Amino acid sequence: MLTALIENARRCCSVALASPELIRIADALHHHGVDHETADRLVHELSERDTLVRDRLVTIRTSIASTDGAFERLLLLRSAVRSLPRITSLPVDDDVKRLFCEAYEYVASPPHGASFDVTRGSFIAHCKLASLRRFPAGQFHWEISGIPRSWVLKVKGRERLTLLRWIATKLKGFGPVFFSHLNANRKNRYVITERESNRSYYRMAKSLRLQPDVRALVTSSWFNSPDTFRVSPHLGWMNRTFADNGALIVTMGAAEPDCGVLARSPERKKAYSEGTFAPTLGLVIWPRDAMLAWAETWSDSGAGRLETPRCSEGPRLAKAGLDDRQRESEVSSHAVARHAG
Repeated sequence: MLTALIENARRCCSVALASPELIRIADALHHHGVDHETADRLVHELSERDTLVRDRLVTIRTSIASTDGAFERLLLLRSAVRSLPRITSLPVDDDVKRLFCEAYEYVASPPHGASFDVTRGSFIAHCKLASLRRFPAGQFHWEISGIPRSWVLKVKGRERLTLLRWIATKLKGFGPVFFSHLNANRKNRYVITERESNRSYYRMAKSLRLQPDVRALVTSSWFNSPDTFRVSPHLGWMNRTFADNGALIVTMGAAEPDCGVLARSPERKKAYSEGTFAPTLGLVIWPRDAMLAWAETWSDSGAGRLETPRCSEGPRLAKAGLDDRQRESEVSSHAVARHAG
């Protein structure tokens, strides 16, 4: 089944690349001296911190007068076609490989309203998927990185000592670790559920088992901070799987008010304006052994199941329309609108 999924994704990408829309963009790039290797290198180098690559992409896009996302899709699809033969040998669970195929089919056959824009964080996520630097696990993705040493100084008091002890004794180093990220292009951008979170963690755990050098799963966000739960207790489930299964949870410095923590939440806005809520970041470290032990006991019929490829419909991972930062801030156990108060 996996071979069929990969072949279907390759076919979808090839059909899209042969469309008149993308052929016109390819011809324009060639006319401006941007060859395949240059474009592919830019996709592989684009990151949240590298504004030079982003500016170069914006300049190229402007020079070929592309305003409808065709330029971005061409770059992504070319890189995806190059990456597809490597997916089979990746040390990740087969369900993650399926999600790679779905992500590429999404670019090849995007749903109505989908947006591709080199200036948005969602495009960076697409580039990382296309270049195999980010791994899809459903509601959450992950990247392989390390815990920044500067973060230790952001954790105060006894929690800092506890953090250092965990890094030294349980992790035996700052990395490598899986670093989780909310999927900005997820199927329903208004909702995060506990079940889908656990499905993501399960896929990560099954992949973690295949990578013996990786020491832990790490995540950090305002929605992992205990301070957030004091004002919005209905979000407490966000840390439940971690807290109940051997993870370390500490508070790591202030969160910027415009990071999304105040979005769609009257109670947090009110508490912030009254000075009774100071947004902070939570830091979660889930050691390898503890995460694998949890995965041994957790089961769900929706995770780990390969599906029949459906190129014509395209995977409905997301609908465009919200700012990336706002998307990533809209968190709830069922629907944000229902629990906003």
